[in-house]
Amino acid sequence: MPATTLDIFLKGGLTIEQPSDGYRAGTDAVLLAAAAAAVAVPTMLEVGCGVGVALLSVAALRADPHLALTGLEKDPGAYELARTNLTRNPVPGRLNVVHGDVLNPDPALIGQFDLVFSNPPFFDDDQAIRDPAVSRQAAYILGAPLADWIKAMLALARPKGRFLMIHRADRLPDMLAALAGRAGDIGVCPIRPRAGDPAKRVLVSAKKGSRAPLRLLAGMDMHPPMGEGRFSAAYQAICDGGVLAV
Repeated sequence: MPATTLDIFLKGGLTIEQPSDGYRAGTDAVLLAAAAAAVAVPTMLEVGCGVGVALLSVAALRADPHLALTGLEKDPGAYELARTNLTRNPVPGRLNVVHGDVLNPDPALIGQFDLVFSNPPFFDDDQAIRDPAVSRQAAYILGAPLADWIKAMLALARPKGRFLMIHRADRLPDMLAALAGRAGDIGVCPIRPRAGDPAKRVLVSAKKGSRAPLRLLAGMDMHPPMGEGRFSAAYQAICDGGVLAV
């Protein structure tokens, strides 16, 4: 069995077991959870939930015993760790993890969720990165066009349901193209390393079936100017349990 570590999230509110080698959840999961927790809906699905960091963080941040949260995970090892982490961390809400593939989901999941959110693998295929380690392939390689992943997420959402994704900033054109004609009220939140830097990530939200115009948000700087501390006040607030409206 692969080696694992126990890591702390939300100022000690969550203890997460995850692989010591390969993909490890970090700031992207924290930002995604903060944005998902800001959406006041009763049912949510995280697509590609990994070991459950964002899923559990949303439940802890919302602290709503009536919230129904489901995680969908394809990788068997990550799925088993997610189940373990759900048991290890008693949080409010009804949480469940399903072993399955967003590109070929259980038909019972189609159109069932008020919010579908995801931090998908960053690369469409193994030609996009150099010699990916086996332990990282499932987390970094999508195995299909990003547009297919987005369309599948929208299919899992209810009519007028919400969509939320964090991804590389350079994939924003692909994300917008996949959402075009299928969703509106698109919010784009750039995530920059520091003020004045180009964004490295974007949080993108949308409403299925809407025709409302796109909203370009002010975004967030992760760090203050050099020499002034580790995290910006805005990101530290999220690490301390804040939410992020997108």
